[in-house]
Amino acid sequence: MRLTSSLICAILSAALVASVAGADSFKAPALSGTVFAHLRYDLTSYEDSTDEGAWDFDVPRVYVNIKGAVTEKLHYRVTADVGREEYTYYTYEPEFDPVTGEMIGLIETKHTSKGKLDFYAKYAYFEVKDVIPNHKIIGGIEKTPWIDYEQGIWGWRVVRKVAVDDRKYDNSADLGLGVSGKFGEGIVEHHLTFTNGAGYKSPESGLSGKAVAYRLSFFPLVSNENLSGLSVNAFVKADNLGEKVAEGEDKNPVTIYGGLLGLEHEFVNFGGGYFMRSAGEGDNKVDGNVMTAYATGHFRASEGMTVHPLVRYDAYEPDGDTSDDERTLIVGGVGMKFFDGNFSLIPNYQTESYKEVDPVSGATEDMSADYVYLHCQWDWK
Repeated sequence: MRLTSSLICAILSAALVASVAGADSFKAPALSGTVFAHLRYDLTSYEDSTDEGAWDFDVPRVYVNIKGAVTEKLHYRVTADVGREEYTYYTYEPEFDPVTGEMIGLIETKHTSKGKLDFYAKYAYFEVKDVIPNHKIIGGIEKTPWIDYEQGIWGWRVVRKVAVDDRKYDNSADLGLGVSGKFGEGIVEHHLTFTNGAGYKSPESGLSGKAVAYRLSFFPLVSNENLSGLSVNAFVKADNLGEKVAEGEDKNPVTIYGGLLGLEHEFVNFGGGYFMRSAGEGDNKVDGNVMTAYATGHFRASEGMTVHPLVRYDAYEPDGDTSDDERTLIVGGVGMKFFDGNFSLIPNYQTESYKEVDPVSGATEDMSADYVYLHCQWDWK
């Protein structure tokens, strides 16, 4: 849900004042935040060579959190998100035959442009604990069941979003109600949400349907000290539920489902998953999928410094009926954490391969975008 900076300040101030006013409350408000920054070097080869070798610096994300509790069972969180979106657009110029002077086609040029910094309310929710034993009920702009959970396994949001988020299969937060909790002494964990479906950056449209999402996680070896972080996870989301009411608008249901095998361990984190997306009905139905696999190690280099080699591979198929739209992503790098993990530097290399159809000849060409990054994350409390 997009908000102006003044409204965000009002929300943050209201939460802070309310909690301070109740100084005898269970838990006083705590202020914290996270800053993402990167330095990027472009290795991509371009036909005109004007951008190859370009450097750029950006601070794409800043989060500011206020967390507290009014009573032992009633907790709240407000998070302001200051972010910059990146947009892709295309321009077309006529191409002429050098002999006849006749137009023979169009030259397509791809452009990437960064938008201005904007303010959003990422989270603004309350939690009521133990109304149902070992469960909490959440209301407001809340976390959706999957993205934040998988991020805990991947661990490098500053480098790249998890695949379900990166490929726009789901939103990380949305306005609605949810319930999450555990069964069987932590063997089973689940999270269910009913939300607007528009995502936290967009207001709800009168034509948009609602979304229901559910995650079910099993920790079969939770009693084993070394393998308690092994998980088998399933996720399903039904989006755009309900008929659109405008004349000429068709119902466009979206279903996302998949699973992931994960491991969080003292020495290594691992994740491997596969997700499918089905949108539309009948002849207009589009089925896509994304596969992701990643691992990161954990080693102590010295007092106050840890080293984390990381690698990731994604394969993305937007439309299973089209053979020239596959994309693959490879990420490799090393994360270095300092000051009890509150400051991180992550030099890494990313290459994304894809196919592009030449607008003149119609031939399919293998393309790639290649970058070297130095990512930085600062967590302050």
